Amino acid sequence: MAILRFSIVTLALIAGCATTITTMDGRTLTLTSPELRAYVERVFREQNQAATALAFAQDDASGTRYETLLELEDGLLEACASLNALAAARRDNRDLGLRRQARMVTTAPDCESTTLRTREALDAL
Repeated sequence: MAILRFSIVTLALIAGCATTITTMDGRTLTLTSPELRAYVERVFREQNQAATALAFAQDDASGTRYETLLELEDGLLEACASLNALAAARRDNRDLGLRRQARMVTTAPDCESTTLRTREALDAL
């Protein structure tokens, strides 16, 4: 699993603003926040676990349940695309530029909320 690594201070300086994100538990984190890196890594891991659970659930599903699982997977992949792209770039040592990385990090709250909804829906099926 790729680990998201970046210089939070450098991201903030290059982004040129005090961009903030609000986590599902109500914490407000800035690009200079020491907690941001841990938060982004946690969200990435949790969505990865949800995607894996969806894949295994699809193996045993058919009909409407299978279609529902595919819809959940599509939603999760869409909401978390930027974090997955950031992780893949880091894994492959590709430079995305600091501004782009900063924009990608700001998608973490949407990925987090979609991951939670996906897990809840999966548990209900």
